[in-house]
Amino acid sequence: MSRQNAPPRASTVYQGRRDSTAPVGQECTVRVDGEPLDTRYDLLSASPSGFEWGYGGSGPAQLSIALLAHAYDEEFAADHYQSFKRKVVSELPENGWKLSISRSHRVRGSVYLGRVWKPPKQTAR
Repeated sequence: MSRQNAPPRASTVYQGRRDSTAPVGQECTVRVDGEPLDTRYDLLSASPSGFEWGYGGSGPAQLSIALLAHAYDEEFAADHYQSFKRKVVSELPENGWKLSISRSHRVRGSVYLGRVWKPPKQTAR
């Protein structure tokens, strides 16, 4: 099992970097504990050019679902990526960022990024 497919450790570090000299569509890279984060196009195909952050568009949506699927699971990611995009990913610094998610935050369903993000309560269907 590759590290990309392995469950996150007690504390997982996600890091995004922007390289303005890279070819179009390759400017933004995101790594998980040093390994590339899968875009998870199997869950959402919002941004063919990959990840973005710092605003509320399709690239940030792609990043949101990929981060949540890695940190939690696919169902959680599908249910909460829009809220996570609005509250966290749209606020990430343009040039680069680090996000650390500890096991305790995963269990409680929140992500620490200088503050705690809690997914909205789901209503009964």
